[in-house]
Amino acid sequence: MRLVSKLRCVVLAGTFFGLPALAVGEAVPEAKPLATMQQEPFLEGVDTPPTKPQAPDSPGKTPGVRSKALAACVIPGALLDVAEPVAGGRHDGCGIADPVRLSGVVRGGDVAKFSAPVTVSCEFAKVLTGWLRQDVLPEAERAFDSPVAVVASGPGYQCRRRNNRPDGKLSEHALGMAIDIAQFQLADRSDVSVEKDWGAKTEKGRFLKAIHAKACKRFTTVLGPDADPDHRSHFHLDTGCHGQDCTYIICQ
Repeated sequence: MRLVSKLRCVVLAGTFFGLPALAVGEAVPEAKPLATMQQEPFLEGVDTPPTKPQAPDSPGKTPGVRSKALAACVIPGALLDVAEPVAGGRHDGCGIADPVRLSGVVRGGDVAKFSAPVTVSCEFAKVLTGWLRQDVLPEAERAFDSPVAVVASGPGYQCRRRNNRPDGKLSEHALGMAIDIAQFQLADRSDVSVEKDWGAKTEKGRFLKAIHAKACKRFTTVLGPDADPDHRSHFHLDTGCHGQDCTYIICQ
């Protein structure tokens, strides 16, 4: 049964239907293992494959300081709440200058929502929204004749280092520029699981392969079950700078 939205798909800066924004200085809770709709958890944390090249330290904006240009984050088709800057944490450098709480996306009459709102940067939300609306949702319609209703993911922002190590470079999660996605639930209540359906010679397996390939044209890092055993249960997507000129793309 098709999920029909009663909402209009124009989302402007400010709160979306009363979703609370993060208060100034309010800490984002530590991430817990992600539970999919079937309560089969995977533990987030691994986001660096062995072949990942060294990247120079980014001279980008200071975390937690909002840019005037990004004070209002407008993304067509995104269901979001513009939040206050996120700063601080257990590691120096964690934070997001222009955070949003992205609760889902709208395409036509269909609404695909995250299992819980994700906290990411406005810049990353634009890329993620484009992939979901222009690649994932149309591919689901083609493959299953049923729209995606729920995207099971991690929280997005996590103040931690790569691979949850005690030292080394910050993860892109710590800058609001990454997300881990484990499963999609369709409007007909069927599930497409990265762990169970990846590589299968089924419509679900082909769907996951298709959206993984399209993700590689939008994100700078796409890691799935073929990357290593640590990603057997989810896709890791980020827009971090890889290589000396930030043009290196990791697609595994």
